[in-house]
Amino acid sequence: MSSLSKLIRNENMKIYRRPRTWIMIAFLLLTVALLSGLMNWESYRNPSTDWEQGLIQVNSSMQQELQNNQELNGDQKKQLTEQIKLNEYYLEQGINPRELSLWDYVNNSSSLIILVTILTVIIAADMIAAEFSWGTIKLLLIGPASRTKIMVSKYIATMGFALLLLLLCFGSAFAAGGILEGFDGLSQPLLSVNADGIVQESSMIVDVLQKYGFAVISLIMYVTMAFMISSAFRSSSMAIAFSLLFMLVGNTVTMLLSSYSWVKYLLFANIDLTRYLEGSSPLRPEMTLSFSILMLAIYYLAFQFIAWLLFTKRDVAG
Repeated sequence: MSSLSKLIRNENMKIYRRPRTWIMIAFLLLTVALLSGLMNWESYRNPSTDWEQGLIQVNSSMQQELQNNQELNGDQKKQLTEQIKLNEYYLEQGINPRELSLWDYVNNSSSLIILVTILTVIIAADMIAAEFSWGTIKLLLIGPASRTKIMVSKYIATMGFALLLLLLCFGSAFAAGGILEGFDGLSQPLLSVNADGIVQESSMIVDVLQKYGFAVISLIMYVTMAFMISSAFRSSSMAIAFSLLFMLVGNTVTMLLSSYSWVKYLLFANIDLTRYLEGSSPLRPEMTLSFSILMLAIYYLAFQFIAWLLFTKRDVAG
């Protein structure tokens, strides 16, 4: 077994032997269960027995909106027109769009990736700083492994924990949806309106994985930032506090500064790639998906370099 794999195993033992880790996992699973239970309870409390008449009324209201509201822009008109066509398709095919399927539970679970991110950030911010807090950094560095290998092993172990939480989030939501609504909806397609104005079917699992994939990008960026912050502090509590502060406040500050063109170069203006999904829009109109990916790549490399520089050059004497 290579020295790096031994280091990764050692870091995993540090993570999973702490009661805090299992409390985090239990909290995530409990949150998924509560969200799924609330969705199921809401569907029983408000049964969609007369959904056809409801869709007819909704379509009528949207058509009046299109005809009478002169303040609608092009995107708003497009969204209303597409929704009308989808509703007409539902009525023609006898599909109740308000009826829950297991994919609704999985789709809603993607909103919990922010919780996965917070839990992983806590672990990441503690990975290096805790070694100084506990006084174990000297014992770690007197071994044969280089500081670079030690840092890499900590990062890999942290991302492994993030992957575990993501799989648990997806798997528990999928299981909850199947148990509560049945697995009959597994082959249910995603309906959308193409550029020609025709309703088309696509894979639901591809859509879900796309949402998860874009959310994972932000998770990686936040965790890498927390890892960098951890390498700058000797106190794990300070590292965790600053990591969560930047994560929770960064988006709000960026929104407040959205009127300035230079805000597009900030990390938090680019970190949410779901803004480029259909029906959403970026923070600034001139921003594109390729631009945001480029900015994220630059920030990622910068975070990794700063973390490596701080950890490998830090004096551990005293």
